[in-house]
Amino acid sequence: MEKAGVPVVGIAARSFARAWQSCVDGWGQPGAAYVTIPHATTGQQPDYICKMVDEQIDDIITGLTRLTAAPAARNGAGNGRRDTELFTVALDDSPLGLDAVNRFLEEREWSDGMPVIPPTPAAVEAMLTGTKRSPQDVVMVMEPGFGLATVEKIAVNAVMAGCQPEQFPVLLAAIDCIAQPEMNHRDMQVSGHTEAPLILVNGPIAEKAGINSGTSAMGPGVVNKANTAIGRALRLCLINIGYCKAGAGDPNFIGLPTKFGMCIAENEAVSPWQPYHVDKGFRPDESAVTVVTVTGPTDILDNASRNHQDTLQNIASMMFYRHAGGGSWIKGWQSAQVGHTSKRVPYRSPYHPIMLSPSRAVILAEAGLSKRDAQEWLHEHCRASLSEAVGPAGMPTDANGKWLTHPELQHLADDPDATIPALESPEQYLLFVTGGSTHYANFFYGTYGIATMPVENV
Repeated sequence: MEKAGVPVVGIAARSFARAWQSCVDGWGQPGAAYVTIPHATTGQQPDYICKMVDEQIDDIITGLTRLTAAPAARNGAGNGRRDTELFTVALDDSPLGLDAVNRFLEEREWSDGMPVIPPTPAAVEAMLTGTKRSPQDVVMVMEPGFGLATVEKIAVNAVMAGCQPEQFPVLLAAIDCIAQPEMNHRDMQVSGHTEAPLILVNGPIAEKAGINSGTSAMGPGVVNKANTAIGRALRLCLINIGYCKAGAGDPNFIGLPTKFGMCIAENEAVSPWQPYHVDKGFRPDESAVTVVTVTGPTDILDNASRNHQDTLQNIASMMFYRHAGGGSWIKGWQSAQVGHTSKRVPYRSPYHPIMLSPSRAVILAEAGLSKRDAQEWLHEHCRASLSEAVGPAGMPTDANGKWLTHPELQHLADDPDATIPALESPEQYLLFVTGGSTHYANFFYGTYGIATMPVENV
């Protein structure tokens, strides 16, 4: 609206002030006027919202009637293409000297706050041997800062995270996934919700890259160092290339430890079912990476089960978080904005990853259930109230009162006890066999999109 010559003033909760500035920086309007109010308006009563805004009315009028100068450019802001910059940091064997690189990066918010490996030119060159792609190839434009994610920039962050060249193709494939419009990565980046990308790896690349698919597969520990490094490298890319810094581009209200990074491989050697990437059309000898946006996880405890029905019931007991796919598909798919355009891409969501212990998968398989059978059981038995799914706003209808989405189910509207599947399709229960053989499983609530991409064969 400012670009169109219409004066506007943004109103942001105080905890979102840095996020506001990050967004307008990214959209090329760093001087856009705004005021802050004490709290987010979500769920507040109208009278209280009016009170918060009324207290800022003088500043709102000022913002509408006076020109404001754009603030000076910040360190790390600005996303135009340019040659790679080189910096010199002096190290010595003193405690401060050994930490000089980390302090240098932290001062510029080029870090996740944990110690990193210095990304020297030689280390970055070594990382680039892990791909056939050109260093200046742009893998994607990463939001919210619209940074150009070149192969070289990704390599810099991979070095910082502790990746090895043989792990680099996995990271590149993960960013290929993030680049797909149906991932809705902008909303994932700027949401105040606690969510993060989960990297799932299939095929021979898992062993080649040293990714742990057994005990402690999600860390911590030295046995899990490849998983940790790859997951962390993706987060560093989102911070440094996407300009999604905590409290600024990333306004997540409380944060989540899993946002430091999550990467895991399927334990294909002991799974009784075909791997997930084969479900998606890949050959067993091909490698693929899937990225799905999730929150959680939570444990599924299955120690008292006596048969496969008990195991399925225990998994199903985790599926009833009201705002995580509780029948919301009835009102239509979500959509994601494509870059700077007005185009939007619809996508099915959410996908709930279920990290199934090999022994739990065997219980189901020995009872004669295929993976698809288990998914269909969950789809049938995990149900939501139609009235809660529709909500107080009701269904979108045409002029004649006919539902615009799923009119074939409109006959259920008059039944107060009507239920529908919590998720639209069985595939949205993403069964992924991994970890050690025990009576536990992990369950993540999916939030936004999902994508699967091949891994480069180097």
